[in-house]
Amino acid sequence: MLRMGLLLAAILVPVQIFFGHLTGDYVHDLQPVKFAAIEGRWHDEQPASEVLLAIPDPPAETNHYAISVPVLGSLIASMSLDSKEVGLTDFPPGDRPPVVIPFFSFRIMVGCGLVMLLLAWVGGYLAITERIGRSRLLLWSIFLSFPLPFIAILTGWFTAEVGRQPWTVYGVLRTADAMTPFLTTRAATISLVVFCAVYSFIFAFGTFYIYRLLRAGPVGPLIEPPAAAIPNRPMSVVGELVTADGRRTVAGDRA
Repeated sequence: MLRMGLLLAAILVPVQIFFGHLTGDYVHDLQPVKFAAIEGRWHDEQPASEVLLAIPDPPAETNHYAISVPVLGSLIASMSLDSKEVGLTDFPPGDRPPVVIPFFSFRIMVGCGLVMLLLAWVGGYLAITERIGRSRLLLWSIFLSFPLPFIAILTGWFTAEVGRQPWTVYGVLRTADAMTPFLTTRAATISLVVFCAVYSFIFAFGTFYIYRLLRAGPVGPLIEPPAAAIPNRPMSVVGELVTADGRRTVAGDRA
């Protein structure tokens, strides 16, 4: 199962990254203010740099402690080395999304994808060469990486939904105008709290239950080779019974 999962991820994660890039092209062309917020680009640049990490400061319309790569922004956005990329100051303040959330959530999403890609490629290679069982560090890394897909999905939604503000339908209908008068703040808060409580309980109980199963480990017929399990009778495992005195028999034989 581990080998199958790693090899499947080694193929599908790059495919997912490619489709993510196509989505970025769509946003770049049709929602430029959202793209500028994701990139943390405040002013027009030609060629544009790519901000890897920074602390956006919306009131001052700048980034603090920015780590940037020259030209890479134009290459990612337009597949060009000298394209002009627009900044947030080209748009009225009332049409700009909150910058901090899409800026950081996008980088968290990309970071999760790159970590998964690295684990899948390294793990897949070691699995093919029959050496993965010797790498305790990699096995632990793969095990502890199980939240990464969920984090990537959630931060991707944060990027998409916060990044399109203040629009419900981009350029057509503002979120403030789409709000129904029948939904009060109290009702929205109560429903959100109830949803969070229910799903938190389900997640906690499921995690606890799986933990108990793992702690108990496989027992009985799961680890002891059945006497009647031979290659030409694979279904004999399903039909095997254990009698009251501990002897094994096959259901079909008893019948």
